[in-house]
Amino acid sequence: MSMAIMVMATVKNINKVMPAKALLFFLLAPASVIAGEWTFEPNIGLTETYTDNVELTPNKQQSSLVSQIFIGLDTDYNSRYFDFSFSGTETYAAYSHDSDVNDDFQEASLNTRLLLGDTGFQLIASSEINNISQNDADNSLADLVSGDTIQQQMHTGGIQYQANNSDFIVDSSLTYNLIETEDNIGESQGYSFDLTSQNGLSARTVFWQIEGEYDQRENNEFSGKAYNIEGKIGAITSYRFNPFIRVYDEDVKGNVQGANNSNIPSIGPGIRWLPSRHLFIDLAYNFIQEDTTATDDYISASIHWTPSERTTLKADYSQRFYGDSYGFDFSHRNKRLTNSIVYVETIEAFDRSTFEETDLGIFYCPASVDLTELSPSDCYAENSDINQPNDYILAGFSSISPVENNEFTLNKRLTWTSILTLRRTTFTFNAGTREREALSSGIIDTYFDVSFDINRKTSAHSDISFNARYSENTYDKENTEGSEQDDKYRVASATYNRTLAHSLSGFISLQYVDRESSRNDRTYQEARASINITKDF
Repeated sequence: MSMAIMVMATVKNINKVMPAKALLFFLLAPASVIAGEWTFEPNIGLTETYTDNVELTPNKQQSSLVSQIFIGLDTDYNSRYFDFSFSGTETYAAYSHDSDVNDDFQEASLNTRLLLGDTGFQLIASSEINNISQNDADNSLADLVSGDTIQQQMHTGGIQYQANNSDFIVDSSLTYNLIETEDNIGESQGYSFDLTSQNGLSARTVFWQIEGEYDQRENNEFSGKAYNIEGKIGAITSYRFNPFIRVYDEDVKGNVQGANNSNIPSIGPGIRWLPSRHLFIDLAYNFIQEDTTATDDYISASIHWTPSERTTLKADYSQRFYGDSYGFDFSHRNKRLTNSIVYVETIEAFDRSTFEETDLGIFYCPASVDLTELSPSDCYAENSDINQPNDYILAGFSSISPVENNEFTLNKRLTWTSILTLRRTTFTFNAGTREREALSSGIIDTYFDVSFDINRKTSAHSDISFNARYSENTYDKENTEGSEQDDKYRVASATYNRTLAHSLSGFISLQYVDRESSRNDRTYQEARASINITKDF
């Protein structure tokens, strides 16, 4: 009975993720549409974590035992025309050092798809609840143990059309997107449309290719729209050179900062060279329209190579309203090794990555210690009673905090993933960089992250994994005299997982974090030890 009550409580807490209309459809839809296989797997568990520095301070470290009692539900439904999956967890975290910070947390993920017969159209919807870092500049590794998280909800719903035949290939979607956060920072709502289309294999005289995207977002009184579209249409000849016309247009507008002078329509002739059956190279000369702010015509180029079903290479160069633009996508897989390298450039707004410098106040600090080695936790508030005031000096401290981002930003991301799968051992390498430039203020933030994982299956019921990770975040990189902040994280962890019985499992985990920051109060070391037991039903 108690188990049923806990499951119902979980569903009730996470019900805000699952639209009522989706449940109504599931109840009323014809049996021929939804007839399929259903799996329903509730679970309950406990994770105990000891940390020697729960407040993540450089000095006066506070240890704590964090107890996480959780109940979860995983369910899937699959049929010919309807797919549904839901995973949710309700966690209550209790902290031995301070019961006032005890709290409950929800996490959930919902995905559903309804195929409208065999037309190629399908209705799609997804929702997620995540606990993310409240302030990446304070702690980008925030989790339920450190406690410095806020809840973020992301909801998407719309229609998708896909077709792949000898005449044409189409992949398109129209969706409504909603993002809500506990502290109202990084919220937005709006619509997006994506389209990729090209001729099919039966084309004999004309080839064509279209790629476009449109994104409209708003937050309170601010709104922004961004779109770009590229089209190519050309003649198929009996030679290895095919002429084509390339058309490109892009615009960013709205009352969001950075939306001015961004229109760059162009048109021009091009040539496609096909040196082999699986490789083609496009080269085009693009004439900028005279009524735009851009004055220079430009050359664009792209390459597409598929030497086998397991290997694909795409690369392109063009001009956008902000200057030179590049794209790269490489993937390769064989029986044991999978590689993927992707570079993309995107225009975004209303995220949580805009920071401003905030004043923490004036403090009495020990005069015998260099101020560059002190943080507010080493000092006393200005209004404190000090027995020997001559031994202290007044000093001011500041930090950077997230604020609403009502500005378009240019984001350049490079990711590299390699996975080597052996009979009992899996090696995973991940690396990624991101450069984020605010188009109006010119503030540049950079992010770098690299990790290496080893997972070894030690028996039919157990495995052990090791992880090493290094990340570096630099905020306001060019402002060396102001709020620039540089953070370096080094993380090492080991986890032993074991199935104890048919529906009982657990793990033991050790983790060490070493953070080095240009902010003295954010430099710290932390060690954790965790033990978990989970019961599935």
